[in-house]
Amino acid sequence: MKKKLLYIGVLLLTVSGIMAQEKTYGVRLGANLSSISSDDIPENLEDNRFGVVVGFLAEYPIKDRLSFQPEFQYSSQGNEDEALRVDYLKLPLFLKYNFTDIFNVHIGPQVGLKIWEWEDNAGIDANFNTFDFAAVAGIGVNITENFFADLRYDFGLSNVFDDEGVTGGADGNNSVIQLSFGYKL
Repeated sequence: MKKKLLYIGVLLLTVSGIMAQEKTYGVRLGANLSSISSDDIPENLEDNRFGVVVGFLAEYPIKDRLSFQPEFQYSSQGNEDEALRVDYLKLPLFLKYNFTDIFNVHIGPQVGLKIWEWEDNAGIDANFNTFDFAAVAGIGVNITENFFADLRYDFGLSNVFDDEGVTGGADGNNSVIQLSFGYKL
């Protein structure tokens, strides 16, 4: 019983120590260059889509230069052809390492929830899955104390197409390059 109380006490002190450190919040706005990587998409439909990314973030210091940065964002993705456009609400969860006060890297998993897909009238019906899973890596630059920029790559880990849809079992993964600018409050 004493060991359990000791463990709970250490856990509470650790959590309160992390939460007591200065956390920051911010917003980010940027551009996506996205495509669906697939051998099942005809060549004339493979062009990249330019879209937007808008999001909110929180940064919680963990230790020295390491922090945890969850985000909530809207991201327009897919290909240029309207039949292959899909928009998501995304939740990336980053571990962020600051090499200096200016440069950082961040890496982590991301889950996306489909909120919109094109309703095609031209006979191509992509039928996208509701959820998207990805691995994300990026580099960031702190321009000033409040302004920052980052460049990221999202590598899709799950099939974006619904197996039950008209695409007949097509396989495809999201591939996204993001350039964004942000402001920490």
